Amino acid sequence: MTLLINLILLALIVGYSIFVLVRYFKRSKQGKCSACESNQQCPTESLPKHLQ
Repeated sequence: MTLLINLILLALIVGYSIFVLVRYFKRSKQGKCSACESNQQCPTESLPKHLQ
C-alpha cells in the first residue's frame, strides 16, 4: 500500500513538473509581451532601448 501511495505521489509531481515546463516553453515562444502575465501595462516599455 505504501508503495502505491509513493508511486501516485511521484506520478503527480512528475506530471505537474512536465505541465509547468510545457506551459513555460509555449509562453516563451510567443515573444516578450505574450509571455508576460501583465496584459494592461508593461513597465519595460518606458525604459531606454538598451535596458529593454
